[in-house]
Parts: sequence; structure tokens; C-alpha cells
Amino acid sequence: MRYFISLLFFTIGAFWLGSYAFEHSVNVNIEWGDWGNIALTSTTILIATILGFIALYATVALLRTLFGLPKRIRLYKQNKLSNKANHELTQGLIHFTEGHWQESEKTLMNTVRHSKAPLLNYLASARAAHIQGNIEQRDHYLKIATELGNGAQTAVSVSQAEMQFSAGQFEQARATLINQLEVTPKHAYANKLLAKVYFKQEDWSNLFKLLPDLDKEDLQRNNLFQQYEDNAFAGVLHNLAHKKNLTELQALWKKIPSTIKEKPRSILLYCDALATAGDDLASNKLLTSSLNKNWNEGLAEHYGLLDHPALGTAIKQGEKWLSNHPRSPMLLLSLARLNRQYQLWGKSKTYYNTCLNLSPSTEIFLELAELLEELDEQENAQICYKLGLNYSIHQKGQIFNLKASEKGSSSTLSVVPKIDESIANTSI
Repeated sequence: MRYFISLLFFTIGAFWLGSYAFEHSVNVNIEWGDWGNIALTSTTILIATILGFIALYATVALLRTLFGLPKRIRLYKQNKLSNKANHELTQGLIHFTEGHWQESEKTLMNTVRHSKAPLLNYLASARAAHIQGNIEQRDHYLKIATELGNGAQTAVSVSQAEMQFSAGQFEQARATLINQLEVTPKHAYANKLLAKVYFKQEDWSNLFKLLPDLDKEDLQRNNLFQQYEDNAFAGVLHNLAHKKNLTELQALWKKIPSTIKEKPRSILLYCDALATAGDDLASNKLLTSSLNKNWNEGLAEHYGLLDHPALGTAIKQGEKWLSNHPRSPMLLLSLARLNRQYQLWGKSKTYYNTCLNLSPSTEIFLELAELLEELDEQENAQICYKLGLNYSIHQKGQIFNLKASEKGSSSTLSVVPKIDESIANTSI
């Protein structure tokens, strides 16, 4: 509509101008040197001027078209090649998705020079070569891809590290990622890949340092973050403990977040590390304090494995907890072990038996059988061995009468599965 109105006004204006020119036309004499006088009208001059401008415009347009023809032909060819390259890129990616690696690589490289996105061609070709096991060709494609510009560097580095990792080239992947993270320190995927490399290499110290930079939400979906955190923390503690470096060990414990420090597994690891480094007293104090604050069966079991400087005091502390947790199988097991060390055989057997009633375990059967052998109760020990073997196979409890020992005492060992609460209260 706008163009129609413009054309209408232009037509009206041209008609008016023509009418005005004819009505007011005058004679004009032009002297042109030896040519003499040329008599014209003003209307003729106006028409000639307009036609002259039109001719000049047409001449210039024609010359521009003629001189620009080679460029137009070249652009036409380039567009044709570019369209073909885009088609080849699509086909190459389809072959890649279908698992035709060799065809994909060949198709992607056919017209890569004319591709509007050559980075995609080289990266996809590199992956195709990698899957085929052609490492040299893969690295060749990646090298060319890095030369396409600074914007491609991150994509190429991350892809290269990912392929190096999958090929078992952990050192190369590590070097690639470290170099990239110097440029982009907060790159989430690069940090994730580097964490995988550290985990594979069991480089717990560097993995532990990297934990704050990892995307926890992403890793927690696959339970990877917890796995990294647990192993890294355990590894660092193990290394410091075996170096007998108590100062660094205690400094590390102070620095770690409370979310890690409050976990029972972390407390167990730190207690073990302190004991290994030679500070049994600090290990005992920490475990005792932790159990007083928050009861945990894992910590209770570990209590019976510590090297207590005063066994009698340790047993009294355990019996104090037992008044509040009478059905704690791990506390009963700890007391059985501590009384065994203290050579209180009767109490040890009682605690072992009660523990088995609450939570049968082949390990506890074995410990009780060994204790009975030490007490020269061979027949009872054999019964316990058989009972433990039966439980390890069937996971089903039974009730056995242990024969009287040479000292004239007799006892009944009652063993039940964990799910049978009605029989679980049976005692010696």
C-alpha cells in the first residue's frame, strides 16, 4: 500500500511538471563555438536532461554489473559449495550417530574447506578417528581445530581430554585439562573430567583440593561427589598418617567443612589416622566424645578395635553406654573384644552370645570359636564353626546347646536371623 501511494504521488508530480513545462515553454538560443547557434525550447532541454541522467545511470549500472560479474560468479560457486558442505556435514553426523565411523570421517572431510562450521567437522572427525583407534589421525584433526580461532580452544581441549581419558591416556588428559583450566579456571566440565583423572590415578591430595570447584549437584545425581569426597579424604588422611605428620593431620581436620567432619565415616577415618600417626590418646578422646554426642553403630564397633591405654576404664565406659543402648549389637561386640583382651573370658563369651542373638555374623562366629579354642573348649568351638558356616550359607539362625566345659559350666548359644525379633531376646 505504501509503495502504491508513493507511485501515485510520483505520477501526479510528473504529470504536473510536464504540463507546467509545456505551458511555460520558452525559446532558448545556445551559442556553441563554430557550431553556431542552436535554437531549443526549455521543454526540450528539460526532457534531454532527464533522458541524459537516465542514460548515465543505466551506463554506470551496466559497467558495475560487467565489472562485478566475476565476483558474482565466484560468490555463486562459494554458496553452492557451502550448501554442499552443509549437506555433507549433516550426512557425516548422521553416519556418526549410526555408528558408521569410517564413512562419517570421510564424509565430514570431503568439503570441510567450504563448511560454515569447520570446527564441528574436525571435532566429529576426531571422535570418529578416536573410536576407530586411530590416535595419530585424531590428534591431527584436533591440532587443525585449535588453529580455527581462540573461541575453539576450550571446545577442542575438553574434547581432546575426554578422548584421551577414554583411551587410558590419563597423564595426557591431565596435562590437557590443567592447561585449559589455567585459561578458564571455573569451567565445570573440565573440572569434572580432571576429577575423574585424579580419581583414576588415586591422586587423593589434588582431588581433595579440587572438590570445592566441582559442580556438586551434577555429580550427586550419580553419587560421584560422595565417592570422590570419601576417597579423597581417606587418601589424604592415610598419606599424612603414614608420614607420622600429626601437625598437618590436625591442621587438615580443623580446615575441613563441618559437613564432612560430622560424618561418622570421617570420624572413623580421622581416629584411625591419629592412631596410625601415634596419637592413640587423641583418637580415643575423639571417638568417646563423638559417641557421647551422637550414637552410631559404626563408631561403637570401632571402639572395641582401638588400642586403649587403660582397658578397665574403657570397659567401664562401654558398660555405661550399654545401660542406654542395651540392644546395640556393635557395642556388645566391642565389649566382648575388650573383655577378651582383659582376659575376662566369661564376660567376653556372654557379650559375644548376646551380640549373636541380636545380629548374627560369620565374623562374630569366627571370633567366638577362636575364643573357645583358646579356652580349650574344642567341641564347643567346632559347634560354633559349624553354626557360622551354616549361617554364612543359609542366613538362617538355629538354637544349639554347647556342651559343658571341663570346668563343669554349661551354656546355650542361641542364634537367630536379624528379622526374627521374637527369638532375638534368647540369652545364655
